[in-house]
Amino acid sequence: MDNNIANILETNEKIVWQGKVNRKVLVFILVFLLIIVFAIGVFFLTKESINYTSNGNPAQVSGKIIGLGIIILGSFFSLIAFFIDLVKDYAITEKRVIIKSGIIGTDFKSIYFDQIRGIFVDVGLIGKIFKVGSIKIDVGKTRTYSVGGGLNKPGHIETKTMYDTLKHIDNPYEVFKNVQHALEARKESLYSGRADKESNPEAYNK
Repeated sequence: MDNNIANILETNEKIVWQGKVNRKVLVFILVFLLIIVFAIGVFFLTKESINYTSNGNPAQVSGKIIGLGIIILGSFFSLIAFFIDLVKDYAITEKRVIIKSGIIGTDFKSIYFDQIRGIFVDVGLIGKIFKVGSIKIDVGKTRTYSVGGGLNKPGHIETKTMYDTLKHIDNPYEVFKNVQHALEARKESLYSGRADKESNPEAYNK
């Protein structure tokens, strides 16, 4: 089955940019995570037993069991994260940003330009090494959670912005310019009435 982004485009909708997560970055992150997992796992494998306290009573567990558990589970989740990003595909059209994802099934997420409050370029250490970056899109989603508290000390509530992200893409500043240009063009079409004509052509063809 063809899961190409082009198959979900609307009539006359054109792709102005399309890309994926940089493969070199994916492999680097996977290898880095596996090295950490195996290093921690081997550390515990060298221990005959690990002492801990359960319900106030001293107890022991085999270091080999902990080590093997860390290696198996750590490797599994590292590979899952790798394949989740491997199958992602991104596109920017004249109307929206599209994110394709899904290992087993295929999911498409559309972020229309009128939903976007702001866009940002994030280039961290990995980005500087591999000359990639991430585009963060703010559509107003937030998550509220409690921080601190306990031992008769009051906690407090914090709110975090939840971004939709185009992760580790090549030429992030060029992509940023494409999004900005598409947003500006879309706003111009909205003010001129062209967007209404696109969405409701029957009314203009009478």
